[in-house]
Amino acid sequence: MKYKELLERYKNGLASEEEKLIIEQDIEKYEAIEEYLSEIIDDEFTDLTELSELEKSRNETTKLKKSVNKRLNRVVLTSVALMLSLLLIVFFIISPLVDSLYYNPAKLTYGKSTTDIEFDMSAVTELNMPGYDVSAVHVEKQGFGMYEIEYNYINTFSDEYYKVNSKIKRGEIYATHKERYDTNLMFYHILLKNESLQTMDEVMDDWKEDVVNHIKKLNPVSYVSAGISFKDDLTMEELDNLESKYPKVQFVWAGVRTALPGEDVMDMIGIQLLGSNGVHLDDDIEKKYRAFSIMKWLVNPVGSGNSDKTLKAQAYEIHYKSLLQYAIDRKEAVNLIESIPWKAEFYQEAFNYAEKNGVKTYGVLVYAEAEDLIEMIENEQIKFVEFNKALVSRTNI
Repeated sequence: MKYKELLERYKNGLASEEEKLIIEQDIEKYEAIEEYLSEIIDDEFTDLTELSELEKSRNETTKLKKSVNKRLNRVVLTSVALMLSLLLIVFFIISPLVDSLYYNPAKLTYGKSTTDIEFDMSAVTELNMPGYDVSAVHVEKQGFGMYEIEYNYINTFSDEYYKVNSKIKRGEIYATHKERYDTNLMFYHILLKNESLQTMDEVMDDWKEDVVNHIKKLNPVSYVSAGISFKDDLTMEELDNLESKYPKVQFVWAGVRTALPGEDVMDMIGIQLLGSNGVHLDDDIEKKYRAFSIMKWLVNPVGSGNSDKTLKAQAYEIHYKSLLQYAIDRKEAVNLIESIPWKAEFYQEAFNYAEKNGVKTYGVLVYAEAEDLIEMIENEQIKFVEFNKALVSRTNI
C-alpha cells in the first residue's frame, strides 16, 4: 500500500491500530520539525530586520552578512540532517515493519542459507508439476513488502530451462513473465466419477493400444517420456518392487491417491521418486519435516525401525506426508504461489486421507528407451499409457 493510500485509510477511519500508530507518530515528528524550523526562520528574520537599520556602516554590515550566512548555513545543514534522519527512519524502521506484515520470500525460516521461497517453490513444484524441477531461485528485496523473484523451471526429460520473473507486492503476485513451457498433462482420468469411468474404460483401452503401437514403431533406443496408469493402485512397497524389477526404466514422479476411486478429486498431486528427487544444502528443515528430502532421510532414516517395509517405501510415504505438512503449515506461501484459494484446504484433506488409507499411487511418470518401456507395459497390469514426448536417444550416455 502506498503511503498516500495509508493516509486515505487514516483519513476515512479505515486504518488498523498499527496503521494509526504509524500515521500519528509521523504527524508528531513532522510537527516537531516544522516547529523547530519555524523558530530558526523567525530568529533569522528578526536578525535580518535589525540589519537593515545598521547598513550605514560598511564594516558592520559585512560582519552581519557573514553572521547571517553562517546562521543560514547552519539552518541548511540542520534541515539536511533532519531529512537524512527521516530517510533512515523510513528505510530502516518503517520499511522493515511493512515487510514483517506480509509474506517475506527472503526470510530464512528453516535454513541458514536457503530462503523461504526456495523451499516453498520446491514443495509446490514437486507436488504439482510432474517432470519439472525449480532452480536458481533469486530474491531481490525492494522494501515496503515488495520483492522481485527470478527462478528457472527445468524439464527433467529434455533438460530445457524456462525462466520466470515475478513481482510480489505486499503478499500478492502482481506481475509475472515466464517463457512458454510444455506441461505434462496426465492422469486426468482419476478426476472422473464412477459413471464417467465406465464409459471412459473402453475409450482408454483403444487409446492405450494406439499409443503402444506408436511406441513400437519408434527406434528401439528412442527415449520416451510417458504416463503409466495402473489397473489397481500400488502401495509404496509395490512401487519399490516395480522399480527394482525394471532398472532400465527411470521412475520419475508418482501420482498419489487423495480420494477413493470414483469420488470427487479436487486436484492431482504426487512426489518425485528417488531417481529424480533433489537434495538441498540446509539440514534444519529436516528437524521439522524429517523426509523433506528423500535422500537425506535414507542417509539418516529416523524412525525406520518401527516398520517392516523397505526403507525406500518408508521414505516415499514419509516424504509425501512431509511435503503435505509443509504445504499446510505454509498456507500464506501456498496461496501466493498457486493463487488457488482452496489449495491449502485440499492439502489438509490429502494428508488426512493418507493417514487413514495409506499412501498409494495410481500412476507414474517414466522415462525409458522404447524397447524397455514396451517390455514393462506388456508384462505388468497397466491400465493406460499416455505418450508425452520422445527424443532420438537418451542423453548423457
